[in-house]
Amino acid sequence: MYAIVLGILTVFPAVLGFSGGPPDTACADMFPSGHGPAGQTIPAPYSIQLSAENYAGGDTVGVTISGTASDMIKGFFIQARRADPSLSAVDRAEILGSFATIANTKTACANNAALSHSAQLNTQTVALMWTAPSAPAGHIKFYVTIVKARATFWVEEESMILQDPTAPAIATNVTTTPRPPQPAILIDTAGCGSTKGCYREPDNCACNSPDRCSCDYLLTWELNANKVAFEMAASLSEGDDARYVAFGLSTDIQMGDDSVIACVASPNDNFVSVYSYYNNAGETPGSGSIFPRVACNPAFGVDDCEGYFASVNGRRLIQCTFTRDVTVNNDMVMSFNRDYYLLFAKGKTAGEIVQKHVFDHQHGPLASKLPINFMMKKTYSGRASYPLVKAHGILMIIAWVLTSSIAIIMARYYKNMWPNDKLCGEKVWFTNHRTLQISTLLFTIIAFILIFLEAMGYSQMDAPGIMVAHPILGIIVTAFCVINPIMSLCRCHPGDDWRPCFNWFHWLVGTIAFVLGSINIFFGMNSHKSGTPWWVTWIMVVWILIHFIVEITLEIHQCCMHKKNKDKQEMFEMSKKSDPRGDLTPTPEPSGRRFKTFMLAFYVIVTFILVAVMVIAIAVS
Repeated sequence: MYAIVLGILTVFPAVLGFSGGPPDTACADMFPSGHGPAGQTIPAPYSIQLSAENYAGGDTVGVTISGTASDMIKGFFIQARRADPSLSAVDRAEILGSFATIANTKTACANNAALSHSAQLNTQTVALMWTAPSAPAGHIKFYVTIVKARATFWVEEESMILQDPTAPAIATNVTTTPRPPQPAILIDTAGCGSTKGCYREPDNCACNSPDRCSCDYLLTWELNANKVAFEMAASLSEGDDARYVAFGLSTDIQMGDDSVIACVASPNDNFVSVYSYYNNAGETPGSGSIFPRVACNPAFGVDDCEGYFASVNGRRLIQCTFTRDVTVNNDMVMSFNRDYYLLFAKGKTAGEIVQKHVFDHQHGPLASKLPINFMMKKTYSGRASYPLVKAHGILMIIAWVLTSSIAIIMARYYKNMWPNDKLCGEKVWFTNHRTLQISTLLFTIIAFILIFLEAMGYSQMDAPGIMVAHPILGIIVTAFCVINPIMSLCRCHPGDDWRPCFNWFHWLVGTIAFVLGSINIFFGMNSHKSGTPWWVTWIMVVWILIHFIVEITLEIHQCCMHKKNKDKQEMFEMSKKSDPRGDLTPTPEPSGRRFKTFMLAFYVIVTFILVAVMVIAIAVS
């Protein structure tokens, strides 16, 4: 039964939408993550009506989203943004004003300027009130993502333009001069350690030409008077669809409170621009809350910016060069008066706005192993390690793949084995089951404490989609792991009328913990901090299949042997009654004992080997 439930949930995971509203990562593109691969392209059966045609600073404007009886609104996400297409992508991406909350709604994004549902709706009309900024901000459009069903939704439906009488009229025929193509940047890594400082991942990689770039990440620097000249490059496979690479200066190996520079390729013409950012603690790219978001600007110490983007031989290449002042009089830009860890990331963009970085051990994000001195011409390489995260993962694998799984197999299929033997004064199966499950409890609690120490409390997992459920599932699994042995201490006598209730609850809590724990290990392997090589996930899949096969085999074997063992037991009970010395007669061994012994030995040995491989791979990666 465990194997069937685990197999179904692992092979066919339920990818649920956000019934409680969109995550912060949806603020830039307004795409409802978890609802399907793409929005509808047919016209939306909804209208967006405004209560006014013009506005002034501080005005309140009504916004009504209407559907029909057959096209109810199950969820929505609304923002007010500038409508003038001649403005820069950054200006047009800024979310303006604020919305008053109504029942089952919540504010979202930077400065709580957007509004979304907080619980699933089922309404034909949503009436909202929007308050304009205190000073007019230009012509405004309202952009709304509307959800009809989990896989049926429309993204960024537009309202009419709300006019700002103080702003210039929007030009109807805006023409832009195409930006000239950028030449490839030749980064000479031969001077690393002598004429310039370098960080390379992997070690000794080179990026001397567009078709010969073997670096996942490359950053070089060279001090020149009061400026530092930088060269940055990154390569990705074509399928990763990344359009930016960024590095951050950090006082530790954790994201948050970092000075960031990103090289961003426009999706329109592949023109690479350089932007400065500051990542506030707890905020992520794409949430709209990174400040400042400034294009190449000497006022922020960044100048002489050039870039290049190409797709060559099935790989994308992003390059850029720029200079940074050694000392900058701005709290959001870190000066080079100390050593910093380098944090690298790359990922997709919405226009020229960076989105959440890609997630895996190979592509990032990445923190340097050592702090970097940008005044020195030294060569650096290597990734930072997160020992508490590794220890957490290793202990959870030992707990739920090794000890818990064997304990479950013993309790389910081996109760009638070794009927005449005792271990520590108890039946052999029970002593083994209890010892293994106590080990599971101890490993789980230690792992739980370690990850809370690493995160300094509860923290959302830095991962895409449904993987963000990892910490929530971890808390549930740990709670159930603690509850089940407490229930066992309070169990009634085997002959008690309430004993079947205990048995069912004990089985249910244990099953939920085991299934969720095993699935959660897959989620945890996706964390870049765990350093889990991609192939370890497939070892986990192999173990799932072996566990499934072993349980199904033992279940079939138990069914086949049931009548034979039942008859054998009845004959033994009858012989005990007719024989005065029947109580001294050993209980007959169950039929199929050799096969079950072989299956147990096979399962324990194979599981131990697979767990050992996974543990070693995570420990040394």
